[in-house]
Amino acid sequence: MSRQARLGLVVIVGLLGAVGFMFVIASQGNLLGSSFGLRSQFNNIGGLLPGAKVLYGGYGVGRVTGIQLPNAPGQPITVFMQVDEEVRPLIREDSRAAIQTDGLVGNVIVSLTPGSPDLPEVATNGVLEGVDPFAISAVTDRLFASVSRFDSLTLNLTDITSDIRSGQGTLGQFLYDEALYDNTVATTEEFQNTLRTFTTRADALVSVAEDASQSVDQILAKVNTGGGTVARFLNEDDVYETFLETAQQLQAGAAQLQTVSADVRAITDRFNQAAGFATLGAFRFAELMEAGKHNFLFRGYFEDRGYYEMAPFEVRERAIAETLADLQEWERRLLAQQQEIDAALLELERRGITLPDAPPSGAATPVVPPPVVPNADVPPRPAPVQTGGAADGQ
Repeated sequence: MSRQARLGLVVIVGLLGAVGFMFVIASQGNLLGSSFGLRSQFNNIGGLLPGAKVLYGGYGVGRVTGIQLPNAPGQPITVFMQVDEEVRPLIREDSRAAIQTDGLVGNVIVSLTPGSPDLPEVATNGVLEGVDPFAISAVTDRLFASVSRFDSLTLNLTDITSDIRSGQGTLGQFLYDEALYDNTVATTEEFQNTLRTFTTRADALVSVAEDASQSVDQILAKVNTGGGTVARFLNEDDVYETFLETAQQLQAGAAQLQTVSADVRAITDRFNQAAGFATLGAFRFAELMEAGKHNFLFRGYFEDRGYYEMAPFEVRERAIAETLADLQEWERRLLAQQQEIDAALLELERRGITLPDAPPSGAATPVVPPPVVPNADVPPRPAPVQTGGAADGQ
């Protein structure tokens, strides 16, 4: 090869290298300037390619350096970017990277959004939240689905209109059935008449309410001017003081009733105690009489009186029954007195008179009477049975 040919080949290679270097500079932006890396993850990158522009507020600040596909289905796609160092103070940790279109039908780019001033700057190779691009295909699919539903709705409306014209259904009968129309008109007229009646009654009720309001105003006027019992009670001090004195006297009477009630309770307790002792005494007396009947000195007496023919338990039951009848009569009387006292206390409470708490005077501690132990050798019977000899002797 001649010297001139070699020289021409060197010049061509140099020119090609210069052109390639210019393309590299054009694609990489500020190749010689300082920059840092960022990453973002997307579910759909919308046709984004390596070398695409990275903009901040519409100003180019970097390039997309690479795109990494996921390792498994369902994982996001990672986009690597190289951004100028001078933009780092504007990008914060909550900044986002959104894939957009440069113009209506332009190239796909990555747009960085500003973050919060309170948060720190993003670190080198930091991860920004990715915003998927607007999918026109999804909008188109939804539009086609809406058109399909609209066509189906149009067909349904056509069928409904046909049914109405043929007189089918409620609306069709209403539009084409004269009898149904006449019934509807009659019902409407009846409703209007009912509404008029209700309006008339409502006016009457309003008139009654106004009259009642005027009556109340008149009563209040009388009370304010001092007419009537209520006005005197509210305006005259003497009537009020007399009422207070009456209330105090009622309270004193209620206190006395409480004292009487306490005394009645004490008497009842003592009566229960006496009843227990009387029952025990009757039982002992019956046993004593039974022993006397078997004594040879008193046997003739009991035979003449007719008690000897009675069984021992019959004598005891008769004595106990007589004593129990007397005790029940006393208990009935005391219960009647207690009920009268309770009725008086309830009347005082109904009138709103509060009774003072007074300790019961003379109240005795209730004493439980000792239990009556019947003779274990003699079984009990429901009621005493008296023989004919006993009745003759009496």
